[in-house]
Amino acid sequence: MTDGTNRGRTVERALDIVDYVSTVRSPVKLSQISRETGLHLATAQRIAATLVGRGYLRTTDAGYVVGPSVLSLARAFTLQDRLSVASFPVLQGLTASSGLTSSIYVRTGDSRVLTCRVEAPQPLRYQLPIGHRLELTRGGGKVLLAFLPEADFQEVMEGFHSQELANGRNQTREDLEREIDVIRTRGYYLSVSERHLGTVSLTAPIRTVDGEIAGAVNIVAHDDTLSPEEMTELRPQLMNATRTIGEQM
Repeated sequence: MTDGTNRGRTVERALDIVDYVSTVRSPVKLSQISRETGLHLATAQRIAATLVGRGYLRTTDAGYVVGPSVLSLARAFTLQDRLSVASFPVLQGLTASSGLTSSIYVRTGDSRVLTCRVEAPQPLRYQLPIGHRLELTRGGGKVLLAFLPEADFQEVMEGFHSQELANGRNQTREDLEREIDVIRTRGYYLSVSERHLGTVSLTAPIRTVDGEIAGAVNIVAHDDTLSPEEMTELRPQLMNATRTIGEQM
């Protein structure tokens, strides 16, 4: 095995550790890191120590947490990411005209990440920070799932069996596949109480001039202020926002 291959595997393992720790809300023990990443305990300990030294992880009495170096990467992303830069003024206009919180999500692996957000004058009762990860199989994530390359789509679907939504509905694989077909036909998705009970959202993909999916625009409200029918009426504004952003990509 070449030195280059060894270095590549070490980088992958380090990223696996950072990815795992970043998705957990509380400190994690080394044994948890080893189990969840599939790394030998000694290997996980060695790599984690390096990450601590570089500031990507931090140790506490309760375990490992993400370190401050990650913040500098996040800041650099918001300044350098073309989609975020192009999206922000468009989201400001969309929120001003709709009165709703608007967001940009991009796919990373089998999840989606919030990269840009403009809060409504009356914010939601729950808050999501920039960088928050969510699944592709619930709510607006289904839009990004629907337009994945076929191989990536099949990989996600093979690992999906069923999922309980916030409204209590058990979403089966067959349910999800039917909804994906509808999204591909309509080009948008209306979600009602899937992630948070009492919320309604509308999501559409951002297509670049080359036809690639760069991300998705989402608007969301509580259903005691906006009904699903009223949310659907905002579709022209949402689609206009996605076109405007896409033209700048």
